[in-house]
Amino acid sequence: METVTSVRQDINASQQNGKKQLLNGHALGSSKKALITENFIHTRLPDALILKIFWYLDIVSLCRCAKVSQKWKALALDGSNWSHVDLFEFQTDITPFIVNSITSRCGPFLRNLSLKGCKSIEDSAIMAFSMQCHYIEVLNLNGCTSISPRCDGAFTSYFPNLKWLDLSSCTLVDDAVCCALSAGCPHLQHLDLSWCSLISNNGAVALAKGCHNIRHLLLRFCKLIGDPGVKALTQCKQLSLLSLMNCEEVTDAGIVALTKGCKELRCLSVSGCTQLTDLTLTEIGNSCPNLRTLELAKLVYLSDRGFKNLVKGCNNIEKMDLEECQSITDTSLIQISIHCPYLQSITLSNCERISDEGLRYLCSSYAGQTQLRELELDNCKLITDASIDHILQCRELQRVDLYDCLRISRTGIKHLKRQRQDVIIHAYFPPDTPPVMQHDPVHTRVCRCCVVL
Repeated sequence: METVTSVRQDINASQQNGKKQLLNGHALGSSKKALITENFIHTRLPDALILKIFWYLDIVSLCRCAKVSQKWKALALDGSNWSHVDLFEFQTDITPFIVNSITSRCGPFLRNLSLKGCKSIEDSAIMAFSMQCHYIEVLNLNGCTSISPRCDGAFTSYFPNLKWLDLSSCTLVDDAVCCALSAGCPHLQHLDLSWCSLISNNGAVALAKGCHNIRHLLLRFCKLIGDPGVKALTQCKQLSLLSLMNCEEVTDAGIVALTKGCKELRCLSVSGCTQLTDLTLTEIGNSCPNLRTLELAKLVYLSDRGFKNLVKGCNNIEKMDLEECQSITDTSLIQISIHCPYLQSITLSNCERISDEGLRYLCSSYAGQTQLRELELDNCKLITDASIDHILQCRELQRVDLYDCLRISRTGIKHLKRQRQDVIIHAYFPPDTPPVMQHDPVHTRVCRCCVVL
């Protein structure tokens, strides 16, 4: 009996010791876990600092941070972090459910929205963003080809703070959208309607009536726009950048009216407006003394006389594009070298009457030696290796293009590369034609049929 009692006492004692050890081990583990947890960054940083860090992250990074802890999830999904949303990386995956989730998450915090390339985005999505996010200031819809004039209600009523809008390559957009922008977006400053081929003079007139604060307007390849639309833009007194590239209906009359009415022009592109003549250059020289960038590519009616009148009035030009102005000669380059001391970039590709003499004047001028950074001379058939020495005078040169300059040799290019290793040089020489194989008449191979005959 005593033996049984002693055994029971030993068992009870061992059980008590086991419980104590277990409790001690659990307490020790808990303290270690607490110590480790305290060292985690998501528990030590103040919420304000975490929110500040999250503000710089993109959507993918924010969603990853939301998986760290409940605290970080709440902070990552805070509306203040969603003021800038760029969905370009998810352009093939945007669904109505995702649109509704983003609009509810962002709400009034959203300021900058980019849906560039999201071809599945439709008018309903634009309406959803406009109704939930009233304070959007920057909206990029470049390449959203499913957007149609049915979204005009969004621009009329729900985007009063819009300042920057890109609708380029939205091929279904027409004059109705321009009317909506005129009525509902009075603060618009930047508008890109390039490749919106359905926009006509009526759309340009509507924009000019309501968007008086517009400064940058790009209408590239809007081929229905002509002189009436360009003349209407004179109401936009703050206009500083205008691109009419390949608006083939525009003539001298439209540009003359534009330059007289828009005195703040800094950048003008009329490349591909094939009806323009020297009268345009003369009026630009008379009316736009502050012009910095001028693009005149593919204007075959421009001559040395027009450029002489242009550069006398536009002494602040920094960039000129004269590609395929095939009527100009070295005389124009001489005038440019004299009157444009701030010239940094010039394109002379396919100007087949430019020679070494014109480049000598350009490269030895003040602008050539101290300002010129980019020089494009593709397919200038009259320039030779002599121009390489002239180009070496351009101390600030960063890039030179010499494709298809048939009179410049490999030796000249090697010399230029050796002297200016810091310059990017683009040149191409076709491979040598292999010599024609001369067959030995003794070993001439003859068809067996010929032998039989």
